[in-house]
Formats: sequence, C-alpha cells, structure tokens
Amino acid sequence: MSTILLLVIALLAPWVVHLAAPRQRALALVGVIVVFLLYGIFAENPVLAWELWAGLAAGVLTVLFLAGGAVSSGRSRQGGSRRPSRDSGFDDPNEPTGEI
Repeated sequence: MSTILLLVIALLAPWVVHLAAPRQRALALVGVIVVFLLYGIFAENPVLAWELWAGLAAGVLTVLFLAGGAVSSGRSRQGGSRRPSRDSGFDDPNEPTGEI
C-alpha cells in the first residue's frame, strides 16, 4: 500500500504544479514538497525509494507530452488571439462618465 501511495503522489505532483494558476505555481510546488515531507515523517524516507523517482519521471513525461502538444505542433498560444489596438485618443464609450 505504501508503494502504491508514493507512486500515485509522485505521479500527480507534476500535474498539481502544472495545473495551478501561473501566479500560484510556487505555492503549489511548496504544497507538493510539504506532502512529500509529511510522507517522509509518517511512512518512510521517499528520497531513497524508487517509486518516487519513477512516479516523478512518469508525471513529468505525461505533462510534457499531453500539455505540451500545442507548442510542439507549431501553434503558439497567443498567435491568433491578438486584437489590433484602438488608441483613438477618445474615452471609451462604455466607461461611466459620472453624469446622472
């Protein structure tokens, strides 16, 4: 049971960090490290276990292959979503003017 649990934790760790919002990825990484530390306190030292390294390798590879598919196929994320800038010097008609 301990082997399977460590393998699942290590497999999900890269996905937790990857799926976090960009500004929250550091916090997600700290959370993953805390989970590994708690596992080390209550179960066994995970650094020396092959399950940790096999799970991390499998997790990183799945993130690279599945999430990196758009980048590797030549499409960029912001290529077609750019709008031309409309700087006409006038105020935006949708902004409140303060008049009643």
